[in-house]
Amino acid sequence: MVLRKTNVLKKKKVSNAKSPRTQLSQKLANVQAVDPGSMGISADMLHDYEAAMEQMCKKGVIPGCASIVIHKGAIIHTGEWGFADVEKGTPFKLDTLCRLHCATKSFMATAFFTLVEEGLASPEDRLDKFLPAFAEPRVQLEGSEKTVPAKCPILIKHLMSHTSGLAYAPDLGETPEPGDAVALAYSKLQQGVLKGSICTLKRFVDGLAKVPLYDHPGRKYNYGFSYDVLARVIEVIAGKSIDKVLTQRVFKPLGIRDVKWAVPRNEQHRLAVLYGGKGTWKKLSVACQMKGRSLAKPSRPTLYKLDGNKPQDSHWCEGQQCSVLSGGGFMGYLFGGLVGSVADTAKFVRMLASGGLTESGHRLLQKSTIAVMERNRIKPDQDPVNFLGNIGVFKKGGTEYGMGGAGCTYWSIDREDDVHVVWFTQHIDMPDFTELKGIDPKKADLWGMMHTAVIKGRKLKKGASKASKSKKKA
Repeated sequence: MVLRKTNVLKKKKVSNAKSPRTQLSQKLANVQAVDPGSMGISADMLHDYEAAMEQMCKKGVIPGCASIVIHKGAIIHTGEWGFADVEKGTPFKLDTLCRLHCATKSFMATAFFTLVEEGLASPEDRLDKFLPAFAEPRVQLEGSEKTVPAKCPILIKHLMSHTSGLAYAPDLGETPEPGDAVALAYSKLQQGVLKGSICTLKRFVDGLAKVPLYDHPGRKYNYGFSYDVLARVIEVIAGKSIDKVLTQRVFKPLGIRDVKWAVPRNEQHRLAVLYGGKGTWKKLSVACQMKGRSLAKPSRPTLYKLDGNKPQDSHWCEGQQCSVLSGGGFMGYLFGGLVGSVADTAKFVRMLASGGLTESGHRLLQKSTIAVMERNRIKPDQDPVNFLGNIGVFKKGGTEYGMGGAGCTYWSIDREDDVHVVWFTQHIDMPDFTELKGIDPKKADLWGMMHTAVIKGRKLKKGASKASKSKKKA
């Protein structure tokens, strides 16, 4: 049986009553929601979305998930479905700990801009101002065996927009192309981290400085290790390790306790299992065998455990975490980055949505700073990106922005609709909504559904306003 907990009105019911389990979960996660109808959003549409999530969990498309929707400054929806651990029957909750992977990046950018507001750095600063090893970068363009001097220095803004020329190592199961010395160098560095021969962020970034860039700085988007370099820049400026900087400058002011680099032993029961498909499981099994481990066969054909057979086997458990504090959150699918919960990520999202104000009224960043972070930094002929994530990827033709991780941990800010979403599961190979069988993709897509609900709400409000004016004239 799949757990289903929600705060929205059920179809054909007027009561706002919540189950004792839901009330306890919301209380523990410190999340309270209002009636969506009071904010002009159809509770029936949210109910359809919830039913779709329940179906996805029952069918084994995903193990479980949780979500929060914020509209006009208020939480109008919270939901929890399925399991964090299918085999044990552990419910997936708002405070379930999930691997954030690349969603780690947005916290790095936020920490950096707290330093900017103090006059300690600027996005326009040269990287070699803080890391001299990057003073004379060289570039090896695709198809060339020679390197050439970079046409311009790497700037901090290039790191935050992934236009530094740095990239990632080849993906799981891929091998560097013959003659691709850059990809081979990235692979060696990443393997060094996994095997323990590279055990500090400083040493890893020093290694990156020796690798030729894939392109000239500022010219083209290349997703890669740029945020790991940014994390090291932050360490140099602040004079502290990146974990301490994040705690002091971001997490503590936001009241965040669950976003961390490793899960303590007494909280391992809260860590979700990381699942994937059979193909991914086979490829990761090889990597685990290299470290003297093996992965168990699944109890369900669509859900293969990837990060250890037990929570205490996870590479995000205290004592077993990645030794390099990866600012980019990705040293492979099983290593690097933060863990966090839907409930705590919602605090971060609400701060961005409110222009830098935390839930307690503390100003973390100036509104003008948030505006700078949100601006597109990519040339018109490429997909838009800002300093916090990607723009227009959550809904067709949208202007919203947000970020996600390999395990499918997503958040987004939509200023046009005034809708902000946090949606987490832990499944690397979760299919696109359009690929789902027996589930209406329009109902499963929370972002698309909320856009439709907002438009519908505006039309109803406009119609009611006209009717009221006509009645007064009569």
